[in-house]
Amino acid sequence: MAIRVAYFTHYSELYGANRSLLDLMLALRENGLVEPLLFSPEEGPLLGRARAEGIPTYVLPWKPWMTVRHYSGRPHHRILQYVRYTQQAKSDQRANRALAPQVLQLMREHRVELIHVNSAAVGIVPVLLKSIGLPVVWHIRELPERHYRFHVDVGRWRYAQALRTADRAIVISEAVRQDVHRYAGSDIHTELIYNGVLSDKHNAIAGTDRRLRWSNVDPFIFLIAGVIHPAKGQVEAIKGFALARHRCPGIRLWIAGAGKLDRLRALVAELDLGEDVEFLGHVEDLTSVYAKTHALLVCSRNEAMGRVTVEAMGSGAPVIGYADGGTVELIQHEENGLLYSGGEAELAHAMLRLVNDPGLARDLGEKAAERSQERFGIQRCAGQVAAVYQAVLAARHRNT
Repeated sequence: MAIRVAYFTHYSELYGANRSLLDLMLALRENGLVEPLLFSPEEGPLLGRARAEGIPTYVLPWKPWMTVRHYSGRPHHRILQYVRYTQQAKSDQRANRALAPQVLQLMREHRVELIHVNSAAVGIVPVLLKSIGLPVVWHIRELPERHYRFHVDVGRWRYAQALRTADRAIVISEAVRQDVHRYAGSDIHTELIYNGVLSDKHNAIAGTDRRLRWSNVDPFIFLIAGVIHPAKGQVEAIKGFALARHRCPGIRLWIAGAGKLDRLRALVAELDLGEDVEFLGHVEDLTSVYAKTHALLVCSRNEAMGRVTVEAMGSGAPVIGYADGGTVELIQHEENGLLYSGGEAELAHAMLRLVNDPGLARDLGEKAAERSQERFGIQRCAGQVAAVYQAVLAARHRNT
């Protein structure tokens, strides 16, 4: 019998974490394992897609409990800024406490049996944990402080307490597991389940596309994909590309992702890269883009896992990744991709290796595709998550 699960997300854009969530809900429902219900603090593309698939959705404007803080000016300015941030955090928590009864009532109406939290950043969870009485599976998909520089507004101790209160924590990489243990201690029960990214349909399309990719490597096209954010390393990618282009004129760099581009465009102009760097904007489905590119750049520090890394690998495109976080769990250097650990000079060196040896690039991409299609399949991930649900429910039943 299908389990009635309420899913909570922290935002409603269709970026990595939410794309993985949507794929997971649909696969679990398709297999008859789950009846999903989706809660979000805002309207957006995720909810539109979920409704189109017949998933009930609710928008309840809870506040975040992790935010980015910016301090500037003299010491007294910084003190005032700290006070304002602290007051805002307390106000946000009061708002969440006031909203909690409505959330609980909706879950009772839908006879929810289990809660699945899709991110460390879902701000209403600590409030619900105090009164929910339902098993909670917390899916940690990020390194909140290390990657996005989030500040835990309620304090690290309360974040750790919330993690320990959940029945189970799912982590998407060993890097995330270590981060969870850093807060909550090594005795917290975690399950490592890599994101399900690749579908049978994706694998079929990629099998055709990757044979065509290498029929033309002039120009050799690099891609960096992801939200435009300092943590994603687009600046380093542009600087590395500029160094490689100096040695091999005619190569190209595509930048896909939504966000503010002023700084990146200024850097492209400063380095006189002209039309060799192209901004693609937000691309909801990168399949056709991967098919035309010859290598993906992953320049993120503290990457939790990297959905685009797996997508590119599954498409047969080799990946050059920064040797940090979850990226080193996906890429084995010189086996299914390349790793670098310096700055733009070392990145440029790796790029030139592929430009000057397309056969190496093709072989790395083929090995990446072979290994990733089973390891990061959506159905495999869904089966592992369903097993966690069943174990949690069984444990609750034994204890009642």
